[in-house]
Amino acid sequence: MTYPRPTKRRTRSARLLLLITTALVATAPPQAASFSFSSVTKSAPAKTILQKSSRHRRPSLSLQAANTDSNNNAIEEETVDIAIVGAGIGGLCAGAILNTLYGKKVGVYESHYLAGGCAHAFERVVQLDDNESNNGDMKKKKVSFTFDSGPTIVLGCSKEPYNPLQQVLRAVGVDTQVEWIPYNGWGMIEHPSKRGGGDDDDDNNKKEKRWKLTVGPDHFENGPLTQFASSSNDAIQEFNQLREITKPLVTGAATIPAMAMRPGSTALIPLLRYLPSLVSIISNGVEASTGPFGPYMNGPIFTVRNAWLRDWLDALAFSLSGLPADRTSAGAMAYVLFDMHREGAALDYPKGGLGEIVKALVNGVEQPTRSGGDKGVVLRSKVNLRHHVESIDTTEDGTRVVGLTARRAGGKIVKVKATEGVICNAPMWSLRKLIKNEKALNILSGGSDDVTVEKQSGSVAAQSWIIDSEVDPRTGRGSVIRPSRQQQSNEERTLIADNLLAKCDEAEMTGSFLHLHVALDAKDLDLDSLEPHYTVMDRGLEGDDRIMNGLPDGPCGS
Repeated sequence: MTYPRPTKRRTRSARLLLLITTALVATAPPQAASFSFSSVTKSAPAKTILQKSSRHRRPSLSLQAANTDSNNNAIEEETVDIAIVGAGIGGLCAGAILNTLYGKKVGVYESHYLAGGCAHAFERVVQLDDNESNNGDMKKKKVSFTFDSGPTIVLGCSKEPYNPLQQVLRAVGVDTQVEWIPYNGWGMIEHPSKRGGGDDDDDNNKKEKRWKLTVGPDHFENGPLTQFASSSNDAIQEFNQLREITKPLVTGAATIPAMAMRPGSTALIPLLRYLPSLVSIISNGVEASTGPFGPYMNGPIFTVRNAWLRDWLDALAFSLSGLPADRTSAGAMAYVLFDMHREGAALDYPKGGLGEIVKALVNGVEQPTRSGGDKGVVLRSKVNLRHHVESIDTTEDGTRVVGLTARRAGGKIVKVKATEGVICNAPMWSLRKLIKNEKALNILSGGSDDVTVEKQSGSVAAQSWIIDSEVDPRTGRGSVIRPSRQQQSNEERTLIADNLLAKCDEAEMTGSFLHLHVALDAKDLDLDSLEPHYTVMDRGLEGDDRIMNGLPDGPCGS
């Protein structure tokens, strides 16, 4: 399969080319909300995502000492076509595509010493007693453990229809570097048994539920939904109606490959083969899939009335986004409901851990490519770890992004000139502090040379969680998801309609997860009886009868 190059055209007017990109994985958290901007100036709307450099000579990626900072430390300069802030999944996917398919010289700049962002893996080496020593002397041996940090449940990578992440791996030719292990479900444990003794423990032991969520058609309906939902026939009918009503939201994700969508004047050409699906998407409206799932849970489009089914949808959404179902992306929820229960559905795990995906994407970014055919220049893109981005740099008038400034671990400053644009894959709340030019900030806030937009008072991120100051340690419950913020007035919506920075500042922050990484000796474990994953809910799917800050417990409580 071939992919057209970006249109070669000169820029007719100054533009601010700051491209906000996000992870391509369908289960991305809300911190990576799906939106992109190639231009924020009203007078000169962008016609292509990437601008061609006005220079005819291909820029070099070589480093050179060019200036000195106030501390007399040499400032190194670096020139690339595209600079990318952040080596998360989204940044790496963008870099791999630009390097491999578009022949762009890419520099990815990441603060951490590992690539992958919130989906990285790390190793720990420990010394253990070597019980297999032949001479009887107890010796030590080094054992390496690999831990995943971040998402561990992945769908749509081992078989078609491939999810967008696998589409990227295949498009840039690194899909064979990841071996997928398919499996059919995970274990659920509610009210886990306690072994301490006492009346409370006995009561909890009686409540314990262990069941398996099996993917594929009819397993959910004939299994847990029938077993646990009251009026199970009505619940099954509701579930099937919900899947049918949300099916149009999945049309694009299930039938149009992510790689078929691209910017430029030829953008529609690769989409013509998917014309029926494209018509379906347009007829439904973009807002339907990018908005929250609430209208499909609470009306007016559809109302889920069965209590157990609502709790399950909330639990599923929480693992997806950290939010209840009605505040999770409708497109993401619809895709999961489709993909988990379709014919041939499977969960996938990369052999060796999530780090194998990251390694493959890094290879996609850094694999040598040749720009300009066989006689062209060999490009050497690079993922730069331990490079903390201090700022995204603009022209003096703020109308165009020209590069970024990064600081290495040792304090060395690197000035990166990006001749064709900057992609920011950092958390959206960081955007304001990365832009140092006040004129650029004004443009990103919906202003112009003639109109100045002041930062709105109270423009802060909404926290998803309420923390109780008087926590009862016996319940283990110290926080709960707060209700969504009050509906904005028409005036407030108008104020931020063209204000990118306000949208970023006010985006909802989900609560953090506490990760406990433990290595267990599997010598005496019956591995055949265990599931690859478990979800353990200490108070059960339905929560308990406690009220905290006026809110009842539920599957999204902590």
